[in-house]
Amino acid sequence: MKITAIIVDDEADARESLGLMIKQYFAEEIEVKQTTASVKEAIKAINTHHPELVFLDIEMPGENGFSLLEYFNDYDFEIIFTTAHQQYALKAIKSAALDYLLKPIKPNDLATAIDRFKKRNRTLTKLKINTFINNLENDMEINKKVLFPTQNGYHVEKINNILYCKAEVNYAYLYTLHKEPYLITATLKYLEDLLPEKIFFRTHKSHLVNLNYITSFDRKEMKVVLENNQKVDVATRRADSLLRKLSGS
Repeated sequence: MKITAIIVDDEADARESLGLMIKQYFAEEIEVKQTTASVKEAIKAINTHHPELVFLDIEMPGENGFSLLEYFNDYDFEIIFTTAHQQYALKAIKSAALDYLLKPIKPNDLATAIDRFKKRNRTLTKLKINTFINNLENDMEINKKVLFPTQNGYHVEKINNILYCKAEVNYAYLYTLHKEPYLITATLKYLEDLLPEKIFFRTHKSHLVNLNYITSFDRKEMKVVLENNQKVDVATRRADSLLRKLSGS
């Protein structure tokens, strides 16, 4: 039995190129039921043909490839992502150990992806998809830029550049990678509400810390050590919550 597949890509040349490659090298193994140019078309094609495999482009106008997953609570098809862009997304895919093909797609890479498809475990793949979504959300969060009010206007900073924030009466200092701290004309509570709680944790009434940069927790001194060797206070009543956050529970 041949593997049934659909190709989803907004670029006609890319759809045709992949379709011809499959026909030329894998005609006895794969049958492409339909090629589509958008997520909306892909949903209809999946519901019509019930493919076993979807070659899914990431970078598409309107809805990108990732949004396809949101339309199915459960699904019985596998996905091989195709991409030439979105490095943060590619990192998330790699972290979840999902299959992907870099454009321009090469026959040898396609052969490897198809071989993996044949051997993969369905339950494990679903777990990988969930891991991927979490990784992607985190990567998208940390690469966002945030606007912080200052005495002279605003300071723009990428979230993942922030080590920690320290309260200074009604203001706060923003400590970042490789730079002097910035005075922000807002309270630490304002920053706590502004920054994503998945990434930042209030270790103390005066400190808000980026969890990604914590390297150790000294329970005797009640301090965390960051990657730049800076030590930041931890309130006793927040220690257990911090440990749960760091362990991912």
